[in-house]
Order: sequence, then structure tokens, then C-alpha cells
Amino acid sequence: MKLGTKKLRCDKPYDLDEARKQKGLPRRRRKDSRTTAYQLTIRVPEEYRTYFDGKKKLTHVVFALNKKEDLKDQMDAFEDEKNAELERALELRGWTRSGDGKSKPGECVTPLGSYIDRYIEIRSNGSITDGVVRHERLFLKYIDEVIGDIPMCKVTAEDIERCLLKVPELSRKWALERRAKQEENRKTVRWAKKHGTLKKPYKPIKVAGPDMQSKILKFLREVMNYALEKDDITKNVAKAKFLTRVFKKSKPLIDPLMADDAGRFLGEVEKLPLDYFKVSVLLLLNTGMRPEEMLAIHVGDIAFDGSEASINIVSVLDRDGKTTRSYPKSDAGRRSVPIDAYTAGEVKAWIDIKSNQMKALGLKPSMSMLVCGPDVIPRTYQSWLRDWRSFIGAAGFEGIRPYALRHTFATLNLANGENIKTVSVLMGHASSAYTLDLYAGYVPNTGIGIGSRYMSFLRAAVWLNCEASRTPRGE
Repeated sequence: MKLGTKKLRCDKPYDLDEARKQKGLPRRRRKDSRTTAYQLTIRVPEEYRTYFDGKKKLTHVVFALNKKEDLKDQMDAFEDEKNAELERALELRGWTRSGDGKSKPGECVTPLGSYIDRYIEIRSNGSITDGVVRHERLFLKYIDEVIGDIPMCKVTAEDIERCLLKVPELSRKWALERRAKQEENRKTVRWAKKHGTLKKPYKPIKVAGPDMQSKILKFLREVMNYALEKDDITKNVAKAKFLTRVFKKSKPLIDPLMADDAGRFLGEVEKLPLDYFKVSVLLLLNTGMRPEEMLAIHVGDIAFDGSEASINIVSVLDRDGKTTRSYPKSDAGRRSVPIDAYTAGEVKAWIDIKSNQMKALGLKPSMSMLVCGPDVIPRTYQSWLRDWRSFIGAAGFEGIRPYALRHTFATLNLANGENIKTVSVLMGHASSAYTLDLYAGYVPNTGIGIGSRYMSFLRAAVWLNCEASRTPRGE
């Protein structure tokens, strides 16, 4: 491949004759009875499926006389055929062979959509997670629809503005198209058998708004910074000031419990029987950690030694809800948070109970055991959320989000006079300025009476001056 793409490769050949023999089926008909039937399979990366009619894999049945030579030749031929097909599709999209369409510095004529496609492909080779790739491909979908065919060197800030303004309209259009497909699916017999009805209510359609516009703008800035460093363009037009002013990301919802409600909430939690859920809610309320951090805590991350127990937050539940990974968000995310004596006691007691349960099943407890998971496999956020909704409904806190406990931890500590830097570190924020920006309304107003204190200080200084001037020298 000459276009900077991944080369499509065949999987290990699948022996169809052997598979049919095991099932008691006869061999397939063939011209030469000495040959063996094999199925060749190429798994298509997600980013290239659109060029193969959305297919996840490409298959081809071949008959080979010699597995080492004849079969290998046929595999190479199949790979060459599909790679050539992919290359032709990419060329039609706007790729060029010489210098990425750049005749001289700052004049890259590769279409914006194709350029971004390649940018994502380069980064997807291990530098970013699969989740980030999925998000960036969603951004590309919006960009491609509106301004994807414009050459890189000719993209303007006005083009970007036009693209961002189209986001809500396109989001609604695609949502309605998905809804229409769902309606078609409901007309099938298979759907009725699976769900027992054709009248299952739909969730309301979600339309992308300011947050999506802000994310796309941020992504375009990153792409253009990359292009600027490569001398493909002469200016990052995505950094235009009017774009920044218009397409701002909305602030997160801050919905903390007030002190009396927080106290009542804690009382309801303390009434719960000791199990994983009680421990999970105590950790959220008393440490301010995120739910995805709480679900990824291992026994080895907790230190019970010393006067105060603490938890090292070094991992997080992945978006797939099935695996944990090292904390990727920022260096600030990796932190140590203290836990109070009551919470520490409940956590320790729960670990002992869980360890005994595993021993009874013939399993050996280890430091890699998840505190709030079944074993070493994490509990999904959705399964935990079902327990959360059940609890808050019974406790009289209907509608409270799990993140409200994180905001409660921050606001009540700030209202109690805790240092803003300390709270910022415990929350895992990148800077105390961000913490202050979020929770400024909950920081005690220390400016009351400042004028009186200031003038009293000045008058005291004047009085001391006067006294010094009246005192004879030499005394």
C-alpha cells in the first residue's frame, strides 16, 4: 500500500473439508479431487468497512494442492486483490500519491476529510485508545458531511463555523434515520418473538448541541496543529477568536447535596447491610472519587497502615464496562485519597467477608481482587447503576445522580474552610483554577468586613508613626 494505510491480511486458512468431515458431511464438488478446500478470511478494520459495503470480513473459498506453496500463492493473490480495491477507493476519495497532494509548503490539496481520516489512522496505531478513535471518527462524520471535500490549504474559519452550525441539524437527521430503521426491524417476526410486543416505547431522540460543537472544534484545532507542524498549511484557522467565543463547552452540572441532606443520606447508607454496594456508596460520598474509579479499585490499592487509611487511585473502568485500565485522563487522576476510620473499617470488614467467600469456593484471594467487583472481573457501571437507583428510590432521594456525591464532597469541604488546592488534588483535577471555576459559589466569602479591617490596620500604622515622632531621640 502506498497511501499510509494498514495492509489487509488473511487470517489462518480454515480447512473446510476437515470441518465437513467432523460433521459427517460429504466433500464439496471440485474439478481436481486431490485438492483441499480452504476458506480465506480478511478481517476489515472498522475505518475501511465503508469501502467494502460495510462488511466486517471478506471471505473466499479456494482449492489448493499444496498447503505450503499453492495455498500461500492464493492467499497472496486474495490479499493483493483486496488491497488494490482499497487503494482505488481511497484514491477516489481524494488521496494523491505524491507528497500528500502538496506541491510546496503550505499548499496541501488533500481534502480535509481524507486528511483527518489519515490523521486518525496514524494515531490509532497505539497512541490513543479505541474509545478515542470511535469519538474522533464520529467528529469526522460531521466534518465530512459539510466541509470534507475542501482542500486542506483552502479551509477557512468561516467553513468551520458553517460545519459547527450544521451539527444539531445533522444529529437530528441521523437520529431519525436510525429510528426509521428500528421501526422496520419491529415489523419482523424475529423482533416480536424476542420482545413479545411491537409497542415497546422508544427513548427520546437526543440531538447533539454545544458540547458536541465544542468537541469538534477542539479536534479540528488538533488536526490543524498537526498539519501546521508538517508545513501542510500556513495558519490554524480553527483558532479564530470568534469560534472560541461562539462555540463554548457548557459547564458540568453541579448538583451537590446540602449539609442536612448529606447527613440524612449518610444515615441511610449506614443502615444498609455490609456488602459491595454499601462500600461503594461510602467510598463515593467520603472520598469524592468518580464511579468509574471506584469500580476499578483493587485490594492492593488500599493501605490500612498508619493513623489514616488511604486509597491509591491508579486505574479506571473502561468505557466498555468490562475491563479496567491504567488511568489515562491526566497525571492528576493518579492520586492518593484518605478515607475516614468508619469507611476504612467497613471496607476492611467487607474484604474479609469477600476473601472468605472466595476460599469457600476453592479460590485464592489476592491483592488484584476488586473491592466492588465479583472477583478480578469488574462489575459493569450499568449493573451498579441499577442497584443505585433502587437504593435512592427507597431512601427518598429519587433522581440523585452518582456524581452528586462527588460534588457534595467538594462543596462541603470548601464550605468548611478546606484549602482549595487540597480539595483540587483529592478530586483529581488538573489545576486548582479548574476546581475554583467549578465550585466558586461554594467557597466561603472571606471579603466580608475586609474594608473595615484594612482601615483599622492603616489607622494603627498612622498611630504608631505619630507615637514614634513624639518620642525624643536618645530616650
